[in-house]
Amino acid sequence: MHPLETVLLLLIFVIGLALLARRLNLVFPILLTVGGLIIGFIPGLPNVTLDSSVVLLVFLPPILYSAAWYTNWGNFLRNLEPILVLALGLVLATSLGIAYVAHTFIPGFTLATGLLLGAIVSPSDAVAATAIMKTLAVPRRLVAILEGESLVNDATALVIFQLALATMSTGSFSLTDSLLDFIRLAGGGIGVGLAIGYSSFWMHKYGNLEPALETVLTFVTAYSAYIAAEHLHFSGVLSVVAAGLLLGHKQSRVHSPTTRMQAIAVWDFVIVLLNGLIFILIGLQLPHVAASINGQSLEQLVWFGLLISLTAVAIRFLGIFLADTVSTQVRKMFHRPPVFPSYKHTTLLAYISMRGIVSLAAALSIPERLPNGLPCPGRNLILFITFCVILFTLVGQGSLLPVVIRALQFGQQPTDFLSRREVWQRLSRRALAGVHRVVDKEGLTGDTVQGIIDRHQERVDELDRGNPEKTECQHQLSRKLTLSSIQAQRAELLTLRDSQLVDVELFHELENELDREEIQLQNVDV
Repeated sequence: MHPLETVLLLLIFVIGLALLARRLNLVFPILLTVGGLIIGFIPGLPNVTLDSSVVLLVFLPPILYSAAWYTNWGNFLRNLEPILVLALGLVLATSLGIAYVAHTFIPGFTLATGLLLGAIVSPSDAVAATAIMKTLAVPRRLVAILEGESLVNDATALVIFQLALATMSTGSFSLTDSLLDFIRLAGGGIGVGLAIGYSSFWMHKYGNLEPALETVLTFVTAYSAYIAAEHLHFSGVLSVVAAGLLLGHKQSRVHSPTTRMQAIAVWDFVIVLLNGLIFILIGLQLPHVAASINGQSLEQLVWFGLLISLTAVAIRFLGIFLADTVSTQVRKMFHRPPVFPSYKHTTLLAYISMRGIVSLAAALSIPERLPNGLPCPGRNLILFITFCVILFTLVGQGSLLPVVIRALQFGQQPTDFLSRREVWQRLSRRALAGVHRVVDKEGLTGDTVQGIIDRHQERVDELDRGNPEKTECQHQLSRKLTLSSIQAQRAELLTLRDSQLVDVELFHELENELDREEIQLQNVDV
């Protein structure tokens, strides 16, 4: 089969899975895992292989950049303590624990090989979990912590991954050198990411680029951050995350509405495509990988996968409950409230241990040969076990997550954020003030001007009376508002975001609505 035909076939399969996920109301990553497993056993399909040296380069930068872009910077900093405990301490503990278990129970696995496996399966992936949690009554802080953990733990795991490969190649290990390497990789990666992020920011702000070119620049930023950091022997993952966090926070002040709408559509397409392709690619390789593992039956391979899966889940439970206990006692000494108010929060955080695309990409990136020229021991077995861990955590635990959340009975959650109606109240008042300011400045009069003012005033009155149905009707007239009112609302929305008074999802939702209104207004003017 021609490579182009293979790519088209894979794309059709991804689209089919996406449609099926929507029809069955399933989370896409869970269905992708099952689909990848099924496609691997369909006879006649080609054995598609990728160069291990380019897997991380192709898949990770856009996926990590997109995740960082939508992360609320204020929430990230506010929850930095638990995020770092999970992303640093728990990843290290999981990697070491799995290394010991693999060395003890899997024939031929050295501690270095076990550490390589541990680094691959240690980072959790919050995509599927947060997609489910956002539809249920779950504390928003838990979601923010999981998203922050998922951003940083990838970098920790991939640094351990690199150290494990180096240890397997040289046969020696130094704790001091490893710690210094980690600090150098992390600090340098963040520095490179911020430098490229600020460079991109200035190009967006002063480059006067067309929307299509600005969208291209977002991809150039993601890949440049990764490539530059890796070329300088720093962490490419942390570089991408740093650039994404920076540009995600500043994009509302530099991107035009048209650029934002185009970029969102393109990025959504690319992320779905990459997620789908990597699951299907490993599914296509799985039968060949299993067949190439000598001396082990399929039952033994599945047992190894189950053992490592249970180990990863157990370490997360033990680590989180231990860290929460220690943190609570330390905070009591300084008269500070605990991070989590009840065992329910800790239990849910410990349960959510799904693995996903980063683990897959890391496993596929294991080189056939080590830097010393020798074959990489256990490569295919690590690939097989990694898919088993993802299958167990993402499909098994992920499918039961709604049941667990309902059983914990969080109930109605208090929030520091304004409600949707309260945000619209503030935006509408700001819009009305903006219209009055333009009218007074320009000395405008006439029925059209008064009609616009009356519509704004009526909308404010309806919001004050708390009439949501009427408010939605009034909102349909918003496309007729003047550009000055939209700009006033946008400025107020940014103020609310910077003051941590609006949830990040609601912020992006309302920003998109204002973008659509402004684009419609521009089209009408044309």
